[in-house]
Amino acid sequence: MTTGPTATPVINRLSTHVLDTTAGRPAAGIPATLEAVGPDGTPTACGSGVTDSDGRIQQINTSALTPGEYRLVLSTAGYFGASHGATFYPSIAIQFLLDGGRPHYHIAVLASTYSYATYLGS
Repeated sequence: MTTGPTATPVINRLSTHVLDTTAGRPAAGIPATLEAVGPDGTPTACGSGVTDSDGRIQQINTSALTPGEYRLVLSTAGYFGASHGATFYPSIAIQFLLDGGRPHYHIAVLASTYSYATYLGS
């Protein structure tokens, strides 16, 4: 989304959804942080949240995002320890590029105690 012919695209919202594939239900109560990754690899926090009862964070960014590299970090240790009695991945870090081609990006995560997968949702 742009506001003029030479304007930088604006990304209004980044959301996420975590599903616990072992239990077959949403993963509630997982803390998450969003970081912008600079050209030198330095992260800068730009949002945080906790998954709700449906495993979702409707908007994790605190302000509009610009195209670039980002990292979503899900702190899964507490969830998997409490829900399944075991933790193999204490956190899941997903690094991705936002091209600005849409105003909303949705990062979906399918997670279990010993595996995870992620994809760009709608």
